[in-house]
Amino acid sequence: MSLTAMVVTGVVVVLGIYDLIAVTFGGVGTSISRFMQRSSIKHPFVAFAMGFVCGHIFGYMAPEPVPVDESAQTESDR
Repeated sequence: MSLTAMVVTGVVVVLGIYDLIAVTFGGVGTSISRFMQRSSIKHPFVAFAMGFVCGHIFGYMAPEPVPVDESAQTESDR
């Protein structure tokens, strides 16, 4: 697993645990979701920024081309 995958997974797990603890002890009003809803109502740019980030993360990215090792090719391949 790459370092990026580990960091993203760790952040999601930590936020999930935090949200569970916040809702358990403080009620639904203290959840991350409620915070995002309130922030988006007061500042619509928050909702736009989250949509932009999700679009960036889940949008299509063309696969990287596989490098060709020219020394491994035979005369008939060239």
